[in-house]
Amino acid sequence: MTDVSFFQGVRARFIGASLLLLLIPLSGFVFVRELATYLRLGQEQVTVATAKLVAASLSDRPGLLLRRRDPPLDTARLSMPIDNATESPLTATAEPPPPGPDLERERILALFGASDANIASSLGAQYVPDASVERILNQGIASDARVWVVDLAGNVRGLAGAIYADKAQSEYAKSLSAAMRWLLATKMNSVSNDVVDSRDAVLAQSERALLGQPNVEWRTQRDQRLAILSVAEPVWQGDSIVAAVIVEQGDSSQRALANRAAQSVILVSILVFVAAFSVLLWFAFGLSRRIMRLQKQANAAVDGQGRASGTFQAATERDEIGSLSRTLAAMVSRQASYNQYLEQLAARLSHELRTPVAVVRSSLDNLRAAKLTDEDLTYLARADEGVTRLSILISRMAEATQLERMLQGADQEKFDLRQLVEGCVAGYRLAFPAQPIDFSAAGGPWQMHGVPDAVAQMLDKLVQNAVDFAAEGTAIEVTLSAHANRFNLTVSNAGPLLPKDATSLFASMVSFRQGADASNHLGLGLYIAKLIAEFHGGSIRGDNRADHSGVVMQVMLPSQ
Repeated sequence: MTDVSFFQGVRARFIGASLLLLLIPLSGFVFVRELATYLRLGQEQVTVATAKLVAASLSDRPGLLLRRRDPPLDTARLSMPIDNATESPLTATAEPPPPGPDLERERILALFGASDANIASSLGAQYVPDASVERILNQGIASDARVWVVDLAGNVRGLAGAIYADKAQSEYAKSLSAAMRWLLATKMNSVSNDVVDSRDAVLAQSERALLGQPNVEWRTQRDQRLAILSVAEPVWQGDSIVAAVIVEQGDSSQRALANRAAQSVILVSILVFVAAFSVLLWFAFGLSRRIMRLQKQANAAVDGQGRASGTFQAATERDEIGSLSRTLAAMVSRQASYNQYLEQLAARLSHELRTPVAVVRSSLDNLRAAKLTDEDLTYLARADEGVTRLSILISRMAEATQLERMLQGADQEKFDLRQLVEGCVAGYRLAFPAQPIDFSAAGGPWQMHGVPDAVAQMLDKLVQNAVDFAAEGTAIEVTLSAHANRFNLTVSNAGPLLPKDATSLFASMVSFRQGADASNHLGLGLYIAKLIAEFHGGSIRGDNRADHSGVVMQVMLPSQ
């Protein structure tokens, strides 16, 4: 039985099934991503409400975004008496002031007092601060937010707060890893870290708000260290829009919160995955180890010739594999008992048949002494031939039993294997003069420890088998070769090939002969050869020739 590869075994399938546990950390990823989405939606709602609140505060003060025009200096003096002075209604007009010495001084002072001096300085002449406006903006502004007020002329009338606070930025950069940035990322407009790009993005957003289009925009720096939520709302006074409020807020707080949640969820998910995967892996390897042990025991319990050894050890576990192990142990035990019965059957039959055969033979001898006709003599000859054949079969059945007993009590000695085989081959040439037998040997030395008579008997069985099957006019080849720690003895003959399923070729009382010749053989010759080879610590096998012209019987014997 071939070994099962790792990728086809139970362990690989358990590991593959255990990968479904990856859904646990994956569900954690999905949860954290959804959490980040909800946090951003909440931040948007809060920021939109803040922008509307600031816009409403500015709308409640109609003159806040207007500046009274300074009256021109009139140095001409005209006096005249008025007897009947009447009160005339006067109107005052106001408009955004042009830059002048006073406004420039206020702008310079505002630059030094601005929360974000970089943005304020980048605005240049567009930054026309109003102290009252910025006072309103600074009331209740978040620490990580920035508020702009842009009038119809595109001038920034108020700027308060800052986003890129060093403290928030450094904490964020330290706490948020690259994996978390990828996890919490959403589609945003990318801008550089340059303040000019940020200014232009806000002013472009304010233009849409001044047209009556409130809008929300997410922007992120190109290094993705910080995302900015920007909400623009128009400031209405009556039916007219007089300015736009833009509230910017960084996502460092909500992303840090999502980061902590992600770390907790993912850590717990990974711990659960590792624990569950480890338990399943331990169970899979334990189960696979038990199955492999069961397979090895089953392979060892039955040899290549189907003979059970009866050494199968049943498991004690009370589960399905344990039950299977006990069933196999009982089956191997019954098979071993049956094999033992078959192996002893020849000895029992030979013992039980000797007496009836002797009685029949003595009766035939007595009949020969009587006066018989020619027809009676013919029948007597046939009966005598049958008894002789039966006696040969009984002798062959007893031979295996006698051999086992002989091997158990035989004394082993050192002998020259080549000399033994050469002597046997010389005898075979005399015994089978019509059958050519070739012998060749290669290597050496040829000293072997064993029972010489048993080795000679083994060679007798192999050569006899080759003579019975050899094709007419072909030679039997006996080859002996010496290797580092073994001898190879082969007997090859041209003739019929072995069947594809010849696993029982060397089993007791198994023969592949066909025709009338099969009745004179019980299939014990190769079985005896196998017994002798295994007694000497070797093995025997039968194969077809590479060119499919005949059969090769190969015996491997240890040299020491």
